[in-house]
Amino acid sequence: MINKDKSAIMFSSNDAAAKKGEVMQNLEISETMNERYLGLPVHVGKSKSSVFAYLKDRVWQRIQRWKEKLLLREGKEILIKVVAQAIPTFAMGCFHITKDMCEQISNMICRY
Repeated sequence: MINKDKSAIMFSSNDAAAKKGEVMQNLEISETMNERYLGLPVHVGKSKSSVFAYLKDRVWQRIQRWKEKLLLREGKEILIKVVAQAIPTFAMGCFHITKDMCEQISNMICRY
């Protein structure tokens, strides 16, 4: 059984409005306008660097918080392995992230 309150449907921008309305009415499901699902972008267009910029921002924010603390080299290594490298892992498992984005994240981690 499908919970229609929690379900939504997405359409292409090329679909006719009449067809969209007909499908939504038949399925009794509303159209979604969400940009994210499970923390990942729903639509990935040609510009992947702008879509996945949030990954770089999240890693940078974590590193900035760590810079305020005085940590030994071993502590920094553990934080990098456990947290900084885990942030983009889920997105990388679902999408092909550009090499440039991976290099930028790696450079931020190396500078820390």
